[in-house]
Amino acid sequence: MRSRQSRIFDRLGTTTRPPRSGPLGARAVVLGGSIAGLLAARVSSDHFDAVVLVEPDSLVDDASPRHGVPQAHQVHTLLPAGRVQLDRWYDGFTDELLAGGAGWATPRNSRVYYDGRLKVAVPGTGMVMGTRPFLEAVLRRRALALPNLTVVRSRAVGLDIAGQGVAGVILESGDRLTADFVVDATGRSSRLGHWLEQAGWPAPPLERMRVDINYTTALFHRDEADPEVAFAFASWGIGRTPPGLAPSVIDAVEGSRWIVMMGGYGSDKPGRTPESLRTICDRLPQPFPRATRGELLEPIAGYRQADSRRRDFRAVTRFPARLAVVGDAAASFNPIYGQGMSSAALHASCLSEYLSSEPDLDRPARAFFDLQRVIVDAAWQTSAVPDLALPHVGAPRTAVSRAAEAYANMLIDATVTDVELARRFADVTFMRAHPSTLLHPAVVARTVALAVSRGLRRSVATR
Repeated sequence: MRSRQSRIFDRLGTTTRPPRSGPLGARAVVLGGSIAGLLAARVSSDHFDAVVLVEPDSLVDDASPRHGVPQAHQVHTLLPAGRVQLDRWYDGFTDELLAGGAGWATPRNSRVYYDGRLKVAVPGTGMVMGTRPFLEAVLRRRALALPNLTVVRSRAVGLDIAGQGVAGVILESGDRLTADFVVDATGRSSRLGHWLEQAGWPAPPLERMRVDINYTTALFHRDEADPEVAFAFASWGIGRTPPGLAPSVIDAVEGSRWIVMMGGYGSDKPGRTPESLRTICDRLPQPFPRATRGELLEPIAGYRQADSRRRDFRAVTRFPARLAVVGDAAASFNPIYGQGMSSAALHASCLSEYLSSEPDLDRPARAFFDLQRVIVDAAWQTSAVPDLALPHVGAPRTAVSRAAEAYANMLIDATVTDVELARRFADVTFMRAHPSTLLHPAVVARTVALAVSRGLRRSVATR
C-alpha cells in the first residue's frame, strides 16, 4: 500500500487544470520574477482579479542573465516533472522551447555513466536542455502576456500586516502595495523571516545542511545540429571519483552551443581554465571531448552553494493569513540533483490545489504548507541521504543513516544494469514519484537480490 505522502505527491503531479472558480479577492502580489514567481503568478491569475509581480530586475524580453539569479550561468536541464507542470500552466511551453532551439534529451541520445559504466537507457523519459536565461525568457514572455498581470519594478522591503493577516507589501520606495494575498518567491535570500520578526511574528525555523559544492560551467560552439549524443552525465559513488576527474554534465542547448559543467566539493574547483576543463573531458567518454573542441564563447563561470536549506512553516504556532512561500524561499537543495525548477513547478501545483479549494483567506494557509511539505520532504530525502555521507559534511553517523546509505548504494549500483530499477529510480530523481516507492518490498527484494548476485560473481572471479 502506498503511503499517504506518496498519494498526495501523485495527486500534485497531475497535468489537469482545475476548473476556474470565482475570484478570491481583488489583487494577489507575487514577490520575485523567478521561475517559481512566474508560475505562482500564473496560478494566482485564475483566482484573483489582478496579479502584481514585484521584481527589481528588468524583465525585458531577452535571454540575458538576471542580476538576481547568481546561478543563471549553470546547467539547468528541465526534468520531466517540471516540464509537464510548465506545459500544464502555459500551453505548448515545451514546444516553444524546442522551436527556439532547446535540446531534447531522450534515451536514444543520452548517455549516463556511473563509476565509469554506461547505465541502461530508461524508456519514456524526456528532458529539455536549455540555458537558464533562455528558459526564463520564454517563461517571462508567456507570463507577461497574462491579461490581468502587471509588473512593478521594485524591491519589497517588508510586509504590511493588519490584525492577523497580510494586507500588503512595503516597497523600497516607501510605497505600500495593497494585496488580498501575497506569495514570496524571492529565493534563497528571502527576508521573510526578518520581516515577520519585525512585525512581531515568529520566524519559521531554518534548517541548513552543509554541502559546499562548487560548479564550473562553460559554453562552447557546437557544429552538429543534431548530435548523436546530446546529453551526457558522468558521476561516481561517494569517495570513488578518480584523481583528476570530476562529476560532469554536457547539454546541447539553443544557439548551436554545448554547455559543459563540472562539480567539486570543498576546495575542489575543477575545470577553472579551458585547458583544465578539456583535460578532464578528454578522459571521459564521448561526447565530452568533442563538446569542448569548439570555440569557447564566454568566460568560464563559477558558482558555489554552501548549503541546502528549508524553512519549516508548519513549526510556527502563529503565522499571518494571506501569505504563501514558494521556490527556493521555501527550500533549496544541492543543485547537482537538478530538482530546483521541478520543485518550484510542483509548489505551483500546491498553490493551485489550495486556492482551488476556495479557502478562508482570513486564516493562515496551513493547508498549502501541508501540501508543500510533501514536495519539500521528497526532494530533501532524495538529496540528503547521499549528501550526509559526504566526508566533508561531517554529519553524525547513526545505524539508520548507515543502513540508508548502504541501501542507496546498492540501488544505484543496480540501476546501471537493471532497466526496471533504473526506471523506478529515475521516476524519483525526476520527481515523478515519491521516494517511498523505492522502499516497496518488491523493489527492496530486487535490489538486494542483485547485490547478492554481484557479490557472488565477484567472489567467484577472485578465487
